[in-house]
Amino acid sequence: MLLIDPGADPEKIDNFMRYKGIKPSFIVLTHGHLDHTAAIPDLFELWGTELPIAIHPEDARYLGKESEETNRLLFEAIRAPSYFRASWKPLPAPEILLTDGMTVPGTSLQVLHTPGHSRGSICLYEPELKAGSYGYEEESREQGAHCSCIISGDTLFRDGVGRTDGPDSDIYALEASLRRLALFSPDTLVFPGHGPRTSIGRELG
Repeated sequence: MLLIDPGADPEKIDNFMRYKGIKPSFIVLTHGHLDHTAAIPDLFELWGTELPIAIHPEDARYLGKESEETNRLLFEAIRAPSYFRASWKPLPAPEILLTDGMTVPGTSLQVLHTPGHSRGSICLYEPELKAGSYGYEEESREQGAHCSCIISGDTLFRDGVGRTDGPDSDIYALEASLRRLALFSPDTLVFPGHGPRTSIGRELG
């Protein structure tokens, strides 16, 4: 079991996991921005232990020794320094580096490097979505139909895409990443880092 992008509300995350009897073995980040990592220090304090963190190497500087300066510069660049000041706590260095084509250890999630929002942004592709995963219920699937999903972080949203005004953003890289995602089946569900779920067909069809 893994935890993806714990960016806020550590108590809610902890309560939900306790209610469900879930014990994550590590944390996976779709990218390193603070709004996807800010809950990590408090979760580790609540749990009384630290878990390994996995991230793409291009975003590894958002964790560990360089994390404070890297996040501060980002949120100053996007004119949100108050968010940084209110949310910042030291973040541990990653232990696992995820690169394109890898399978996340212990899962069937495939890593897709989708730069643009940040240099190290990734999406996670699940080729066979199981009932109960990410709020998906099997009865909503047509009988015999195949269902897959992409956890898209801040690359693709419902009715939008990731912003590209950060110091390590690249609009042309994002466009290339979106073209890559558009190659997946239109029925592929998309679970973004913000907002409701959608599908490849709805956003990129």
